[in-house]
Amino acid sequence: MAQKVIMDVDTGCDDAVAMLLAGHHKALDLVAALPVHGNAPLEQTVDNTLRLLEVGKLERVPVYAGAESPLIGPIIRGSGDQIVKLPFQAATIKPQAQHAVNFLIDYYMSGEGDDTIYMPIAPLTNLALALRIEPRLKERIPQIVTMGGSYASTFAEFNILADPEAAYIVYTSGIPIKMVGLEVTDMDEIRQQDVDDIRKLSTPWAVAAADIMDIVVDIHMKHGLKGAIVYDACAVAALIEPEVMETRPMHIEIELRGTATRGCTVADDRRRSKLPANVEVGVNINRDRFLEIMREGLV
Repeated sequence: MAQKVIMDVDTGCDDAVAMLLAGHHKALDLVAALPVHGNAPLEQTVDNTLRLLEVGKLERVPVYAGAESPLIGPIIRGSGDQIVKLPFQAATIKPQAQHAVNFLIDYYMSGEGDDTIYMPIAPLTNLALALRIEPRLKERIPQIVTMGGSYASTFAEFNILADPEAAYIVYTSGIPIKMVGLEVTDMDEIRQQDVDDIRKLSTPWAVAAADIMDIVVDIHMKHGLKGAIVYDACAVAALIEPEVMETRPMHIEIELRGTATRGCTVADDRRRSKLPANVEVGVNINRDRFLEIMREGLV
């Protein structure tokens, strides 16, 4: 049986590729997409999500618009490929009337979500609000698999920085978390040949993914990389096949006060203290297998 998943997205390019992979890989059942503020204003992330789902033949996936700003602020936006308006026709499908936060509460509290993994690949505002309204959600969500954070860097990763208070609420909720951070995503650089191989699969969703990754490759190569970092697709691959990513239990705290460190995911792997581990953190990934999972899902 396919693993059910709900995705929080702030749809720029990497979120779009991640949704195509989650929506078409036989191992997953994409239950809903919940756009939120982040890379771009909510209006654009909703529009990008709808365009992507329609061109990717995923019209069956309902879209629930979520929070338009962080819990406290300030509002922070992405850059480069993250703020691109996707180059597809305006969608004919529409978002649902219900707010994403209310959908999350109703879905998980009904018992329908007992086996549904929650995958935020965006700022964590939607879930933080839902947890504040209905604290019992922490007992209903079986696992979070998230793209966000970093265990080794001294700067904040965007999805956490865009709403650190929300991240704090989620990371201290007690819900089991698997974190796919920058150390892992940077290992999965996609080269132009990889994009060309995906395009040759010729399905509408493979062609859409290749069109998007062409944009990312072009922008990232202008910044000195050899290819594209499609961050959020790494988290989807780690959900499809957990063995593709090596993890290590760590204690993760969200820094809220530091002038230069706000939004940092401060990691302690218990070698330096006795703090209990609260997150399974990705530390390595099999790049070749990641690309195979991408091809398997987009065929």
